[in-house]
Amino acid sequence: MIFRAFFAIPSTFSTREGLPTNATYGFALMFRKLLAGRTPAMGAVVFDAPGRTFRDERFSDYKAQRPPMLPEMRQQIPWIHRVVEAHDFPLLAVPGYEADDVIGTIATAAVAAGHEVVIASSDKDFAQLIGDHVRMMDTVKDVTYDAELVRKKWGVLPSSFVDYLALTGDTSDNIPGVPGIGPKTAKKLLEQFGDLDAVLAGTSELKGKQKENLEKYADDARLSRELATIDVAVPLDLGLDDLVLPEVDVGKVDALYRELEFFSLLSGDEAKARVQSADYAPYASVDEASTSLAAFASEGLPVAMVAMHTEPSATSGRLLGVAFSRAGEKARYLAVRGEGGDEAALPLLREFAENAAAPKLTHDLRDIVCLLLGEGITLRGVVGDTALASFLVDPTGDMPHGLDQVARRYLHRGLVPLKSVVGGGKNQRALADVPVAEVANHAGQLVSVVAEAWPLVAEAAADLDQGEVLRDVSMPLAFVLAKMQRDGIRADEAELKKMGVEFGKRKAEIETHIHALAGREFNVGSPQQLGEVLFDELELPVIKRTKTGYSTAADVLERLAPSHPIASEVLRWRALAKLINTYTRVLREAIDPRDGRIHCTFQQTVGVSGRLITTDPDLQRTPIRTEDGKRIRAAFIPRDGWVMVSADWSQIELRILAHFSQDPLLLESFREGIDVHRRTASQLFDVAPEEVDARQRNIGKTVNFATIYGQGAVALGQQLGLSKSEAKDIIERYFQAYAGVRAWVDQTVADAHRDLFVETLLGRRRQVPELASNNFTDRAYGERIAANTPIQGSGADICKLAMLEIARRLEAEKLEARMLLQIHDELVFECPPAERDALVALARDAMENAVKLSVPLVVDIGWGESWAEAH
Repeated sequence: MIFRAFFAIPSTFSTREGLPTNATYGFALMFRKLLAGRTPAMGAVVFDAPGRTFRDERFSDYKAQRPPMLPEMRQQIPWIHRVVEAHDFPLLAVPGYEADDVIGTIATAAVAAGHEVVIASSDKDFAQLIGDHVRMMDTVKDVTYDAELVRKKWGVLPSSFVDYLALTGDTSDNIPGVPGIGPKTAKKLLEQFGDLDAVLAGTSELKGKQKENLEKYADDARLSRELATIDVAVPLDLGLDDLVLPEVDVGKVDALYRELEFFSLLSGDEAKARVQSADYAPYASVDEASTSLAAFASEGLPVAMVAMHTEPSATSGRLLGVAFSRAGEKARYLAVRGEGGDEAALPLLREFAENAAAPKLTHDLRDIVCLLLGEGITLRGVVGDTALASFLVDPTGDMPHGLDQVARRYLHRGLVPLKSVVGGGKNQRALADVPVAEVANHAGQLVSVVAEAWPLVAEAAADLDQGEVLRDVSMPLAFVLAKMQRDGIRADEAELKKMGVEFGKRKAEIETHIHALAGREFNVGSPQQLGEVLFDELELPVIKRTKTGYSTAADVLERLAPSHPIASEVLRWRALAKLINTYTRVLREAIDPRDGRIHCTFQQTVGVSGRLITTDPDLQRTPIRTEDGKRIRAAFIPRDGWVMVSADWSQIELRILAHFSQDPLLLESFREGIDVHRRTASQLFDVAPEEVDARQRNIGKTVNFATIYGQGAVALGQQLGLSKSEAKDIIERYFQAYAGVRAWVDQTVADAHRDLFVETLLGRRRQVPELASNNFTDRAYGERIAANTPIQGSGADICKLAMLEIARRLEAEKLEARMLLQIHDELVFECPPAERDALVALARDAMENAVKLSVPLVVDIGWGESWAEAH
């Protein structure tokens, strides 16, 4: 577990004083996950003791290939011990034995005493101990193994697992096994003979190299069995009664986590005490609130406001009340609805909220603006937002930058969750039914965090030069997005229902064909059952495995398609299932019956590149490339008598790449209006541009975009259906043609290795801690991020600037036209027919001139009676 944590979490994870904590934090997370919702009666954490074990004495090369523990990891072992001790778990290590043996001994004794046992480990050696009363839980992969899952993963039952390892060997422990005997052969031999001894005694029934190796290496097989067998009779100085676990002292654990600066792991008990002692009260009357808010308006900051509402959606929810705070331990709550609420407070709230001279702080400005718009209130005077600022400080961490995450990171404390106020399950109450004093307490703690955290978050943003982006882009955009959320987009429910029925019928027909190809009925939607059909019964080649068995992912099925028609049919079945489950059904359910429109949420603090993300539902994944996908977009229609308009940047990311890299060939292509994909293909295949065929152009297009996303030869080869060497050759030829791109990528990656961050056009910064990792895979991923983020993030910047300008001009020119959606590089509008030409001109001008690049930005605009027709 410690090794896993150390290499899974970047080595930059450390305390302010420089103590490395990546392994400690990862171990603490696993420990927390293990205990979540569980109260084990007994337990122990077992470590390997220093020094040699009986296996080393038996076989000098046992685990000899393993490198020594890195100093940064060894430094954390005492702190990991402290994590164990803080939870009052017995900590065991027995000289001469491995941790596996100690765990095996305890597990065996516990089962004999009538207990159910869970071994928390990812070590496959424990498969031999699994039985009716013993399971193995891999907390990283979130898999719990029983005997049947062992059989499915390794092909043998736990009772045969040691013999299985004796035949195959184990490279991780340097156990030799028998040369030439792999997992499949070992499985077949054990099925045929029963156990290792019978296999070795029955070699006369075998032939060739298999027979020769089993006879020649029989002693190695017996030694391997001995090395792989867990000793379940280790002499221990304690008994099961010594492993009884007391109730965890949360205060002791919290104290250690504060010392290690693991603020995200704090329990929240202190938060309850803080709320109980703080002065978070409801206003006794509207007159008292009036006097208080007048003082807030005249005295300026610090004052914060956070809206409370009764429903999860800010679009449809009704305002319950608003909390204000000018100091961390003091807050006041203005109840508008619910117990103690008075809608007579709304005019007072409107006066304060719309007073631009009264500075205000928020958390998640978009939702608050959206909610107040529902009351006819236009919020003004917002000078800071903790969610948006937190995202700009570190877009990769603490997603989605909720207030509880901000509290832990900047104030080093947790929050009392809403669930503790409203309850859960059958006893859950609507917030409107909770006594006003309790609502005030909950709202008070939230608003006090906003007031207290803002100076710290603002300082962190200023230190990274993010203050201007926050003020000029992120916060103004929240107002634009709030309006888009409230407006929503109209959807034809009847057409979606009709499509759903049709797709369902076609899916059923394909499923019947799949069953015919398989020779039996099975659940096509079950990866496990599908894997059994494809690989066990049809014996198709196994391309990839998952944590629980065979992989049946789309890329696997695409590679299997030439071998058997069932793979293509499953892909067709899945495509229709996704259309039904993700689009026709989900979109129908998302239509608001009050206006026939879908009001998705535009997330500003989720996409690490800075791109906006749509949720509830996710409209950005609405398909466009297939005919069925286009039909779904055709179900999005304008209001009666209006038209839909779609404006889409052409190849914006490649144009940004040209700007950054200053590559002469790319610059010329975009300045002269040359088909850049055809030109790339011409360079790759050494033919004249006019001789490039459709297949070659498609390869050129794929390679152009593969550059942006940092694809290697393996991924590009799979995408193009080429070998790794062929894909590698194409990549080399691309960079020979576009030497400026190669130079820019190399320099950007080198700078990122030095700085551990990259920046976009607007100076938004993304940390890339993976570049400091000891793990090659992590570093390679970090290099792809370093090359991609300036391009993709700058595309997001340009889109946001254009949206702000379009929203400003729509209002200034008093047009009825509305901006409805932002989907990747596309903006979707609806407008009266008389405004179409004005809207097209306005959108084109704003989008093509959002920034000045070395190459022109080009926008394609269409219109029609649906989104599909406009696009």
